[in-house]
Amino acid sequence: MKSLTRVASHSNDWYSADPIELSKELNNYLSKSQKYSESSSLKSIIVPHSGLCYGGPIAAKAFINVEPSKFDRAVILGPSHYEYFEGIGLTSFEKFETPFGDVDVDTETVDKLLKSSGNFFSFPKSSDVKEHSIEMEMPFLKYIFDKNKLKIVPMVVGDGNLSKNIKLGKYLNDLFEDKKTLFVISSDFCHWGYDFDFTYYNKKFKTVNESTADLDKQALDIIGEINSKKFDEYMRRTNNTIFGSNPIMICLSLIEEYKKKHQDKKISFETAGYGQSGKIKNIKYDTAVSYAAGVNFIL
Repeated sequence: MKSLTRVASHSNDWYSADPIELSKELNNYLSKSQKYSESSSLKSIIVPHSGLCYGGPIAAKAFINVEPSKFDRAVILGPSHYEYFEGIGLTSFEKFETPFGDVDVDTETVDKLLKSSGNFFSFPKSSDVKEHSIEMEMPFLKYIFDKNKLKIVPMVVGDGNLSKNIKLGKYLNDLFEDKKTLFVISSDFCHWGYDFDFTYYNKKFKTVNESTADLDKQALDIIGEINSKKFDEYMRRTNNTIFGSNPIMICLSLIEEYKKKHQDKKISFETAGYGQSGKIKNIKYDTAVSYAAGVNFIL
């Protein structure tokens, strides 16, 4: 039934609704991206959720490493842009629409999580359709997997601190342990400008953009260390407007827990790409959003 399918509410606006046009765009971004030699050992990625023309070239640098034969499920964690809550909102839809066709939701896993803890709740359909942090990952996922089997577990993550995020992560350990499950962390990085109430500028740099890039690099370096506590301290110290910091923190806590159980494994988190939406020339009126791609390998 159509009511059980989440419509692609941001298509024809944030990305093309025409499958041929969208296919050409995604192929262009992916063809300009380099795959890591460790791609067969990919476990999780960090990708932007902005309009495709902005974040798409960066997201492709992570998505190029996804080998569809390796996975049959994707857990997607994105931040909430419009609703304030604690915990994780789980979709009540059974399918997600894309210009390439619908993607099935792993309703069995969703139901299991809803029963596991009061920290999970059914995200209202109206809020689900409005939120873009999950939807913006769907065109890449459906395009890459094409006719390969894929089910998704969309999770909209609310407000939280380190202890709450670690607690939420514990309920996802079994999913992270599953070799056929890919984790997709939906996050944009610094949102700079008065519109975002964030105008930090380290004047040792010539431009705001250079200052912002350095601030984001500090975060990406900590992610590379796989240190959730240090990342939490960084966020509280800098107040960097990373729209996806809680999903990132949950992912880091999952990897840390995995490392404890599998000390024989070699685990890394690399920055695959970085970019900004534009140059800040007039600090009173201009805005810029930063985008990063990250890839986590378990060998």
